[in-house]
Amino acid sequence: MIHPTKIEIPAPEHSPITTVPETRRHDLDALRGFAMLLGVVLHISLAFFPSFWPVQDQTSSIDGQYDEVLAAIHGFRMPLFFLLSGLFTAMLWRRYGTRSFVWHRVRRIALPLAIGVVTIVPLMNWVSAEVIKSQVDDIWGAIMIQNAGAVEDYLNNGNDPHSRGDNGLTLLHLAALIDNAEIAEILLKAGADPNAVDKNGDSAFGYAFFAGSNEVADVLVEFGIVDVRPQGTEWEDLKNPKGEKWGHGAQNKAERSELDTWITSFHHLWFLWFLLWLLAGFVVVAAVANSVTDSLWSVLPGVGQSIWLLIPVTLLFQVQMGAGGDKPVFGPDTSTGLIPEWHVLAYYAVFFAFGSIAFGRRTARGTMMIDAPGRWWFVILPLTLIILFPIGLVVTFLSPETPWVITSVLQIAFTWAMIFGLLGLFRALLSQEYRVVRYLSDASYWMYVIHLPLVILAQSWVRTWDAPSAVKFFGLLFGVSIVLLISYHVFVRRTPIGCLSLAGTLCLRLGLPWGIRYKDERRRQNRASPRA
Repeated sequence: MIHPTKIEIPAPEHSPITTVPETRRHDLDALRGFAMLLGVVLHISLAFFPSFWPVQDQTSSIDGQYDEVLAAIHGFRMPLFFLLSGLFTAMLWRRYGTRSFVWHRVRRIALPLAIGVVTIVPLMNWVSAEVIKSQVDDIWGAIMIQNAGAVEDYLNNGNDPHSRGDNGLTLLHLAALIDNAEIAEILLKAGADPNAVDKNGDSAFGYAFFAGSNEVADVLVEFGIVDVRPQGTEWEDLKNPKGEKWGHGAQNKAERSELDTWITSFHHLWFLWFLLWLLAGFVVVAAVANSVTDSLWSVLPGVGQSIWLLIPVTLLFQVQMGAGGDKPVFGPDTSTGLIPEWHVLAYYAVFFAFGSIAFGRRTARGTMMIDAPGRWWFVILPLTLIILFPIGLVVTFLSPETPWVITSVLQIAFTWAMIFGLLGLFRALLSQEYRVVRYLSDASYWMYVIHLPLVILAQSWVRTWDAPSAVKFFGLLFGVSIVLLISYHVFVRRTPIGCLSLAGTLCLRLGLPWGIRYKDERRRQNRASPRA
């Protein structure tokens, strides 16, 4: 007869842990969903204070609390997510073995990412461009977003092609800097002076030299500037009197790989790309561990007792954030390109490793290691949010004389304290199943993956409404969430899209209608550990 709280699961050979809890960890499942849904809150807040975001609400101000909301969420959300991902990864590997585990991750992570790259990412680019266009109210903005049609309209409506901005910058200077030959030609045809210089004496050609704008340089030559290239040479062969090479201000362009020019940004789907890197590392470690003698596994249990050393290890990578403190940030840097920033990937790898090592291990008192630090959550969370977080913000942004290593210590203290506090809070309040919480947990992955284009459109829609920022913020949060939940229920919950999950695959393997198979499998998984 099976024990009511534990079931023996065959583990991979040499594994030091041979039992896996049968009861689903509803608290961890809910916490992972919470981390996902906080991403929606984070992105909605970006419209309400000056930032890089494509939508700036008319109430946008640094005097509000939305930048603090962003910093607080960003400071712990993704580290928490990767820690939980490491825990669930270890669970899946020990339950199913390497081969089935890899196939599960390909279906659950790689396939959605591949689909997202050709659907959500292009949609995100298009939506961002369109809402930016809708906010442009002068010719300078039209040039910045590289909208040639809007530039022509502004010129036809009487705008002066000789307009100057800060430091004597002309419209033609700006076109050269952003490497847009089409706009440069439009300005020159409208009468812009190709020889005009800014307050530093630099012409538009000097800006093209700085940015490596070959096509802009060609257009300038057509409109009268002297071609300074020696016969038989190219623009790239030029150097200025300082010895600087053509395009020295845009060296990052030359350093990008050909593939990186294909995928310039995963946008918010970067976390799936990072997961694939970390999962590949996990598989390699697992393969090495299984290919040697039992002696290696006999040592590994000791690793569990040393897991807490990973906390200070985080500092090695946190100090690299914000260009080593030159451009202060609260929390980790963001890396959305094809080649991850090494220090960002390594930073998240620490949390992933913590979760994977902690799975199934217990402290000397018999407490699950992942639960041990959160026992004092009711003390940890208030102290962290009321004291540690404000101090961290002040030191990061208002105290430049503070050594960056000290600032980094405060930041990682905030991150780990929030993680442990939330683990304890969710364990205390959500250790049993609640249908609404379970539903939201199941929906959170889909909601996060598809939310961003909808959020930007909604922000653009309400941007000019004459309403307090708080009304707009919570209205957006509620409205977008409802739409996302409806889309999940209609398009995912009981549809073939749900077959990207483990349950869906088993459904496909059976010979019954997929809806019934999905339902039956979900019932079985209610008694198992959380989906990863």
